[in-house]
Amino acid sequence: MSFNSYSFIFIFLPVALLGFYLTNKMKGRRWCIVWLIGVSLFFYGLWNWVLVLLIIGSVLLNYIFGIFINRNRVNERNLKKILYLGIACNLSLLIIFKYYGVYKNLNLQAFESVFELDLIVPVAVSFFTFQQIIYLVEVSRGNLSGIKFLNYFLYVTFFPQLINGPIIRPNEFFPQLREENIPGVKVDRLAAGLTLISCGLFKKIVLADGIARYSNSAFDAVAQGAVLNLAEAWSGVLSFTMQIYFDLSGYSDIAIGIACIFGLRFPFNFESPYKASSLIDFWHRWHMTLSRFFRDYLYIPLGGNRDGSLKRAGNILIIMLIGGIWHGTAFSFVFWGAAHGVCLVINHLWRQMCGLLNFSLQRKNILIEIVSRMGTFLIVAVLWVFFRAENSEVALSILQSLLGLHEPIISDFNNVKISEDRLWFLLLIVWILPNMKEIMSVYFDADKTFGLVGHIEKSKQRWYHWYPNTWWAAFATILFVISVLELTQSRQFIYTQF
Repeated sequence: MSFNSYSFIFIFLPVALLGFYLTNKMKGRRWCIVWLIGVSLFFYGLWNWVLVLLIIGSVLLNYIFGIFINRNRVNERNLKKILYLGIACNLSLLIIFKYYGVYKNLNLQAFESVFELDLIVPVAVSFFTFQQIIYLVEVSRGNLSGIKFLNYFLYVTFFPQLINGPIIRPNEFFPQLREENIPGVKVDRLAAGLTLISCGLFKKIVLADGIARYSNSAFDAVAQGAVLNLAEAWSGVLSFTMQIYFDLSGYSDIAIGIACIFGLRFPFNFESPYKASSLIDFWHRWHMTLSRFFRDYLYIPLGGNRDGSLKRAGNILIIMLIGGIWHGTAFSFVFWGAAHGVCLVINHLWRQMCGLLNFSLQRKNILIEIVSRMGTFLIVAVLWVFFRAENSEVALSILQSLLGLHEPIISDFNNVKISEDRLWFLLLIVWILPNMKEIMSVYFDADKTFGLVGHIEKSKQRWYHWYPNTWWAAFATILFVISVLELTQSRQFIYTQF
């Protein structure tokens, strides 16, 4: 079951919310958590019921590791042994199920048969593994103690973020499960959550899946042996650049919205990444919870930027290579990660050189800002070729077409669909309009309050700020209705395969 399905929207989610409301009314906080765990396991089991046993076993094992780590915090040697063993067990699970054998990188089914072992490749194995590694590390640092088992179970399995994230940190989740923070269903949270869900569905079903046919026509044509002309190549690449953004951003908005209607706050995962003026800035804005996981739990432990420019460059390359391999073992994914690593190293060297020359990068010049944003966007878009292409041969062929290195080809010979109007429309959205974090900033404000009390007047400071009124209700309803009408044409979320 996926977020963009009739069964989820009209059956599963309403039943889950109604059960949560009734449980809270009649039984209280503890049974609310039990109910959410139950519906989350049911949601995950609909992909494949065998996988439920896997995630339950993973939760039990990591909770036990957490107990032993907590008991051995005074003995640093034992603590490190237990922590490293716990991390090794999680990574072994990830490697065995995600990388053992060969399976089609673009197959979006819940599992694939691998060799004669008929091994199941679990959906979401990466995301729940990362969250449990974070938990073990935070326990070892003394930041967590006395976490109840049911709370931990919900932390790992809560269905909105289970499949594609966002990756939640323990200090962002557990404080919300205190007795006083489980208020049941509130009208303002319901309104905010439904707005986010409607916007997310529209991004995925109408925008991402709407442009997907144009990117698919280009990449599929090359995979079948065609050679694209300049216009076809740029249309395909820019179409995929828009598709993957609205696909993953749409999922994140839906996940945050669902959590909101259940009274829980999730961190925003995107902050206008295509407005970034450097590749460093791009990775601070793109899939932010995944980026900060790699930064805080891999890059910084490796040494970060503490030991000079050369060591920093090596650490960046290692992290981006790991990021590429995490997406897939095909050479195109490895190259995509390595290329981003090289570009990030160059970006850091450029900043260092500007510092030595006393040239402030903080000074705003509109021309420089436009050139920087366009340059960053083009680098990101071109590198998406290696992410999307079925193999390196397809990627290299499209790259040659982008540079105009192929012989001129008769227009429409490859039957590649081009939609310039749609592309310009999507480009204007990502370059000009405010993002969901900005739109919902009044509700999810920086001081960690979660609600509208005292914020109604502040919300009127910007025309795009959300607050519950007739206009926003009508706007969200229109987006929802349009999305539902297009639902039969919708595809699976791209990141489900990872």
